[in-house]
Order: sequence, then C-alpha cells, then structure tokens
Amino acid sequence: MAEIKRKVTLNSKGDEAYVSIKQLMVTLAWTADVDLDLMAFYKAKNEQTGGVFSDNFPGGTLGNLNSFPFIELSGDEGVGASGGANEEVLRITKLDELAELYIVALNYTDAIDKKQSAFDQYDGSVTVVNDKGEAVEVPLNSPNKGHVAVICKIDNSGPMGAKLINMNDVMDLGDFVGTVPGASALVN
Repeated sequence: MAEIKRKVTLNSKGDEAYVSIKQLMVTLAWTADVDLDLMAFYKAKNEQTGGVFSDNFPGGTLGNLNSFPFIELSGDEGVGASGGANEEVLRITKLDELAELYIVALNYTDAIDKKQSAFDQYDGSVTVVNDKGEAVEVPLNSPNKGHVAVICKIDNSGPMGAKLINMNDVMDLGDFVGTVPGASALVN
C-alpha cells in the first residue's frame, strides 16, 4: 500500500519550509476562467540570471532538464481564459547551481487587457513536490492588484539548505522586471 505523505500549506506571506535540492515538481493549478502562465526566474550562484517561461512569449523557452538551469515547463494551459482543471508544471532536476529561484504566475488575460486584478479572486495555488512525495502548497491568495504574482521563492543560498518561502507579491510588469532577477528576459 502506498504511503500518504503529509502536505504542508504555507498560507501566509513569509511562511517557509525546507525543500530538497534534488528533483522537484512545481504545479500551478486553477479552475477559474483566466489564462495564468507559470514561470520560473533565477539567479545562479555565479550571478547569472535567466528564466524559463512559455515559448509563446518572445524569447521564451520551455527549458531543458539535462542542461543548465535544469528546469523544464510543461506548456501553456488555460489559453483563451478557459476554465476547468488547468495545470502547468515545472520540473526541476537540480538546484545545486541556483542561489534563488522565483516561481511566478502571470495573468495573461488581464495583462493583455491592461486590467489589474487581484489573484485571490482565482482559485490558484502552487504545489511543490520533492522526489520523496512530500508536498508544500502555497495558495495564490494576495488581495493586491497587478499582472504578475511572485508566488514563492526557493532560497538556496544558506548553509542549512533550500527554503521555500511564501512571497505572494503581486505587482505590475514594470515593477516585476525591476525586482526579480532574470525577469528582464520576459520583456527582451
């Protein structure tokens, strides 16, 4: 019989939990009528920055699990703001070389319409599952308005290991590009 692993939920901004630096699967799930796009932006320990995001965006790449940054995106769901069981997945095979990894959702629907919305009106959440099946969930629950939600950050710069931190920072695209390492790749 399979062992059921406990899921930890980081409900509040600033909550944190340690995660494995080996394989991780990050899932953004929602059912609301909105096109959310899962993205990852990073700062490597050698200061290199970049991102993995849909190739529907100029300069976008779905990544590769066999070469740096060892992150791959499943593709684009919810296109056309269709509701239902929408899910986008990032797989990460190695965090060793990354100091910081930001898990981000872009509200494509409202960004195109230049309308700022609160992400807490959607039923979105990110779940990070390690290679042992242990899960940490971060609900998309910020009432602030903007086009981009920096949902969580994996801080792999400390001696104690990688920490997953609930960020839930919502901002407009300009602030996002100026704040998150590697985010400038989205607008180049």
